[in-house]
Amino acid sequence: MAGRTGSGKSGITAMEKRRRRSGASGYILFAAIVSLISLVVLVQIRDVKQRLSVYEEQDQALDEQIAAQLEREEELNELEKYVQTKAYAEEQAHEKLGLVNEGEIIFKLEDN
Repeated sequence: MAGRTGSGKSGITAMEKRRRRSGASGYILFAAIVSLISLVVLVQIRDVKQRLSVYEEQDQALDEQIAAQLEREEELNELEKYVQTKAYAEEQAHEKLGLVNEGEIIFKLEDN
Protein backbone atom coordinates (compact mmCIF):
# COMPACT_ATOMS: atom_id res chain seq x y z
CA MET A 1 0.00 0.00 0.00
CA ALA A 2 2.50 2.51 -1.10
CA GLY A 3 1.42 6.10 -1.33
CA ARG A 4 -1.37 5.86 1.22
CA THR A 5 -1.38 8.00 4.30
CA GLY A 6 -3.12 7.59 7.58
CA SER A 7 -4.36 4.37 9.04
CA GLY A 8 -5.42 2.96 5.74
CA LYS A 9 -9.11 2.80 6.58
CA SER A 10 -10.15 5.91 4.69
CA GLY A 11 -8.62 4.79 1.43
CA ILE A 12 -7.81 8.40 0.28
CA THR A 13 -4.33 9.07 -1.01
CA ALA A 14 -2.42 12.31 -0.54
CA MET A 15 -2.77 13.06 -4.24
CA GLU A 16 -6.55 12.67 -4.04
CA LYS A 17 -6.65 15.06 -1.05
CA ARG A 18 -4.61 17.62 -2.99
CA ARG A 19 -6.87 17.21 -6.00
CA ARG A 20 -9.97 17.74 -3.84
CA ARG A 21 -8.45 20.81 -2.14
CA SER A 22 -7.36 22.31 -5.46
CA GLY A 23 -10.83 21.63 -6.91
CA ALA A 24 -12.51 23.44 -4.02
CA SER A 25 -10.07 26.32 -4.17
CA GLY A 26 -10.63 26.45 -7.95
CA TYR A 27 -14.34 26.88 -7.41
CA ILE A 28 -13.71 29.57 -4.82
CA LEU A 29 -11.32 31.35 -7.18
CA PHE A 30 -13.86 31.07 -10.01
CA ALA A 31 -16.63 32.45 -7.77
CA ALA A 32 -14.39 35.35 -6.67
CA ILE A 33 -13.54 36.23 -10.29
CA VAL A 34 -17.21 36.09 -11.33
CA SER A 35 -18.14 38.24 -8.31
CA LEU A 36 -15.43 40.76 -9.17
CA ILE A 37 -16.53 40.97 -12.80
CA SER A 38 -20.16 41.36 -11.69
CA LEU A 39 -19.16 44.19 -9.35
CA VAL A 40 -17.26 45.98 -12.12
CA VAL A 41 -20.23 45.63 -14.48
CA LEU A 42 -22.64 46.95 -11.84
CA VAL A 43 -20.42 49.98 -11.19
CA GLN A 44 -20.23 50.67 -14.93
CA ILE A 45 -24.02 50.39 -15.25
CA ARG A 46 -24.47 52.86 -12.36
CA ASP A 47 -22.07 55.31 -13.99
CA VAL A 48 -23.86 55.04 -17.33
CA LYS A 49 -27.23 55.63 -15.64
CA GLN A 50 -25.85 58.72 -13.89
CA ARG A 51 -24.49 60.11 -17.18
CA LEU A 52 -27.81 59.34 -18.86
CA SER A 53 -29.62 61.28 -16.14
CA VAL A 54 -27.34 64.28 -16.67
CA TYR A 55 -27.86 64.11 -20.44
CA GLU A 56 -31.63 63.91 -20.01
CA GLU A 57 -31.55 67.04 -17.80
CA GLN A 58 -29.44 68.84 -20.40
CA ASP A 59 -31.84 67.73 -23.13
CA GLN A 60 -34.80 69.08 -21.18
CA ALA A 61 -33.04 72.40 -20.57
CA LEU A 62 -32.19 72.70 -24.27
CA ASP A 63 -35.79 71.92 -25.23
CA GLU A 64 -36.93 74.74 -22.94
CA GLN A 65 -34.40 77.10 -24.52
CA ILE A 66 -35.59 76.14 -27.99
CA ALA A 67 -39.20 76.83 -27.01
CA ALA A 68 -38.23 80.22 -25.56
CA GLN A 69 -36.28 81.12 -28.70
CA LEU A 70 -39.19 80.11 -30.95
CA GLU A 71 -41.49 82.31 -28.87
CA ARG A 72 -39.01 85.18 -29.12
CA GLU A 73 -38.79 84.66 -32.89
CA GLU A 74 -42.56 84.96 -33.15
CA GLU A 75 -42.51 88.17 -31.09
CA LEU A 76 -39.78 89.61 -33.32
CA ASN A 77 -41.73 88.71 -36.46
CA GLU A 78 -44.78 90.52 -35.09
CA LEU A 79 -42.65 93.53 -34.14
CA GLU A 80 -41.14 93.57 -37.62
CA LYS A 81 -44.62 93.71 -39.13
CA TYR A 82 -45.64 96.49 -36.73
CA VAL A 83 -42.52 98.56 -37.45
CA GLN A 84 -43.49 98.62 -41.12
CA THR A 85 -46.93 100.18 -40.40
CA LYS A 86 -47.95 103.82 -40.57
CA ALA A 87 -49.09 103.70 -36.93
CA TYR A 88 -45.54 102.91 -35.80
CA ALA A 89 -44.07 105.74 -37.88
CA GLU A 90 -46.57 108.21 -36.40
CA GLU A 91 -45.90 106.96 -32.88
CA GLN A 92 -42.13 107.40 -33.30
CA ALA A 93 -42.53 110.85 -34.86
CA HIS A 94 -44.75 111.89 -31.98
CA GLU A 95 -42.50 110.50 -29.22
CA LYS A 96 -39.03 111.27 -30.55
CA LEU A 97 -39.54 114.31 -32.73
CA GLY A 98 -42.44 115.96 -30.92
CA LEU A 99 -44.54 116.12 -34.09
CA VAL A 100 -48.31 116.38 -33.74
CA ASN A 101 -51.17 115.61 -36.03
CA GLU A 102 -53.29 118.39 -37.38
CA GLY A 103 -55.84 119.50 -34.79
CA GLU A 104 -53.97 118.09 -31.76
CA ILE A 105 -53.25 120.39 -28.84
CA ILE A 106 -50.15 119.89 -26.70
CA PHE A 107 -50.14 120.87 -23.06
CA LYS A 108 -46.76 121.30 -21.38
CA LEU A 109 -46.34 121.66 -17.66
CA GLU A 110 -44.01 124.34 -16.48
CA ASP A 111 -41.39 123.49 -13.91
CA ASN A 112 -41.95 125.38 -10.64
